[in-house]
Amino acid sequence: MNHTHRIGSAAPRVAAVIMAALLVLAVAATYFAFTGAVGDAVRPPTRVSLQSDRSGLVMQPGALVKMHGVEVGTVDAVRQVPGGAVVELRLDGAAAQSIPENVEARIAATTIFGSKFVTLTEPASPSTTPIVSGAVVESSSVTVEVNTVFETLTEVLAAVEPDKLNATLTSLATATSGRGSDMGLTLDETNALLAGVEPRVPTLQRDIASGATATETLADAAPDLLTNLNNLTTTGRTLVDTTDSLDAVLLGVIGMAEVGNTVLTDNAAGISSTVHELKPTTELLEEYSPEFTCFLQGADRARVGAEEVSGGNGRTMLLNSTVLFGIPPYEYESDLPRVAASGGPRCGALPNVPNDAVPTPYVVADTGSNPFRAGNTGPVLSPSSLLDFLPGGLAAPGGTR
Repeated sequence: MNHTHRIGSAAPRVAAVIMAALLVLAVAATYFAFTGAVGDAVRPPTRVSLQSDRSGLVMQPGALVKMHGVEVGTVDAVRQVPGGAVVELRLDGAAAQSIPENVEARIAATTIFGSKFVTLTEPASPSTTPIVSGAVVESSSVTVEVNTVFETLTEVLAAVEPDKLNATLTSLATATSGRGSDMGLTLDETNALLAGVEPRVPTLQRDIASGATATETLADAAPDLLTNLNNLTTTGRTLVDTTDSLDAVLLGVIGMAEVGNTVLTDNAAGISSTVHELKPTTELLEEYSPEFTCFLQGADRARVGAEEVSGGNGRTMLLNSTVLFGIPPYEYESDLPRVAASGGPRCGALPNVPNDAVPTPYVVADTGSNPFRAGNTGPVLSPSSLLDFLPGGLAAPGGTR
């Protein structure tokens, strides 16, 4: 009887131990499920760092990390570093597979007083490689908290004396009172001016770029410019040292100008008449001025050829001469000189006369003489001129010349 009672009393104890163990396991499972330890064991999380100039006053560990409005992780820790803050992010392993490695981040808030969270956004050209543990993401911006604004405003108000601020605002109100239309007109004119400048902004940008190039050129030339300025100091010192001589020169120039003025005044009529009489001559020279260039150039080329013929020593010349028949003797009246040539200006074959152009063509003009009027371009025997080659032919009565 007593033995049966002991067996029956042990069963509740075993059941109590089992219930307690099950309760502990349920609590542990709930804890691990809530903290994500179970998921971490199945798929390890991806841990990345977010760098920002600041984290926000209400950014705390456990804050959400969202992408496209969907939770993809949480904030593990927030560390302050020189020049900013580092936010350690714990991303879900499965969600990290769809997040590109060049993802962009921003620290935002649900409301102006709400806690901060991290929102991830895809860039314009997302990478096909998913983000991995150890990656560093740069924060593009951090939402400004109202308390930060209040803190800044408090610092400003603490630095500004209220009475002086009141006086300044009163003066500003007095200055702008009743001038709303003028201010509106000024704004309209400014808007019109900016509208006119806007189409020329690309040109201004190019000019500024060109100005930068010009500035670089001036910078490169600065040593030479400074050297020239230093040389000018020497010139200026010389001018200062020779001031008396310069004064004398200037006085002499003034005196010469006075004398020249007197001479020109007394001879103004004669000078005017002379210049007027030279007008036809200068007009003729102007008309035939192209011939001067080709004639002088041709003469220079002939000089070079003549130097080769004469040996180029400037003292002797060897000539092989002969008698060229064919030019008829002078005839009275038909060969009298006349000044009636016209035409031109012309250079003929000058200044370059090729060998195959020698002899050059003879230009027939109304000058009273044409030695080739009979078509005799080569040697022709003229019986009437034979007397010139006989002894005493030139002195004989009735000679041809």
